[in-house]
Amino acid sequence: MAKKFGKFLMFTAFAGAAVAGAYYYLQNKNSSCSDDFDDDDDFDNFDNDPEDDAAEDDSARNYVALDLEKAENAAKDAAKDVADAAKDAADVAKETAKDAVDAAKAAAKDVAETAEAKVEEFFDDDDEDNSADSI
Repeated sequence: MAKKFGKFLMFTAFAGAAVAGAYYYLQNKNSSCSDDFDDDDDFDNFDNDPEDDAAEDDSARNYVALDLEKAENAAKDAAKDVADAAKDAADVAKETAKDAVDAAKAAAKDVAETAEAKVEEFFDDDDEDNSADSI
């Protein structure tokens, strides 16, 4: 039963699609695409001679003279400025690193002194406890 019902649904879908296609065709058969191209409005601007346009374009152009020495000097100056900035940045980084190393050395020295004092205090307390036990 389900097989027959599935076939019926497929048939109705195909029949509906065929009816819709036929309806669309009958509605649009009188208006064709070739009628849209009968207007000459689209083709009015294509009758110019390209050689005349080239002659007019050449006379209307303005040219700018290039100064290559000026460009080279500007490039050299920019490279020099970048090199100076890099050198300054390297000097600042070197000083900052030196300050960081000095601070790390001082902190390590403080930690070592504190650890040494704690160790001495630990062993001094241990010696006092042992001497009290022996009495």
